Amino acid sequence: RSYERSSPTHRAQSSQSPICWQQDQLSAVAMAVWRSSLTSVGLLAVVGQVAVSVVGATSAARAGLIRGVSYGPVPLKSVEGASSLPADDWFCDEAVPMWGRAGRGDLRVISSMGANMIRLYGNNPAYDHTNFLDEAVKEGLGVAAGMSDYPYYQMTPGSCLTATDFNCFSQVKPLYLQNLNKGFLTADRKYHPALKYMNILNEPDLKVPAGADTGGPEGPVKMARAMISAFDAMLDAEIEAGVTGPLINFTATFSFAICSACSLFKGTPALGQMAQLHDAMH
Repeated sequence: RSYERSSPTHRAQSSQSPICWQQDQLSAVAMAVWRSSLTSVGLLAVVGQVAVSVVGATSAARAGLIRGVSYGPVPLKSVEGASSLPADDWFCDEAVPMWGRAGRGDLRVISSMGANMIRLYGNNPAYDHTNFLDEAVKEGLGVAAGMSDYPYYQMTPGSCLTATDFNCFSQVKPLYLQNLNKGFLTADRKYHPALKYMNILNEPDLKVPAGADTGGPEGPVKMARAMISAFDAMLDAEIEAGVTGPLINFTATFSFAICSACSLFKGTPALGQMAQLHDAMH
């Protein structure tokens, strides 16, 4: 689509991993040490610079690392019990006794463990999520939310799996628009400061369709169609909601399965799915 959320330069910079930067820097430093080791005096002079460079690179990388906890505190002890759980939105107000300070205080406990990010799975857009996001900010936690499985294959009738041939635009846009209007955005139409990432779908290669990894070549194509149309829907919802200010990152978390049906990386876990989506988007 023609809508650009940020400049290409900004996207390239924001997508660069601190770990990759650290490795690049250390590789350059190691090369400097090797080159200067030809003379003992040169080596001694460079080692002092290397020590400073390594400390600086390590500190910068460590500050940018995500130390996350996946939060799905299902209070049941059996598969049968879990399967009968009516909902799994753990960042709505109904779950305050679990994550709030007046209750069990899960967010405070997670923060005290040294985490700086919390990842969520269930998401009912009909619920307001402002209080959870506010609490996350107080505890120094970023939030990686996600769209639930509902619009993709659980909606009856009308899921994009059964009704629209894996085009998920019409199912996802109204739900994400609800998210934006019920906590994801502040009063000035900026993203809540706690919200850092939005997961389009968890493990899409196992769901849309279920055999995308192991079936025929049409499986990964349908999976990519579902992901791109859902992503497009979320971007369109941003426009309709009038989002301003710094924008969050969108992602898709694939399984670690080997995708024998993918056109690339057929024998490598997870990479085939990623390459398939990348190819479809370009």
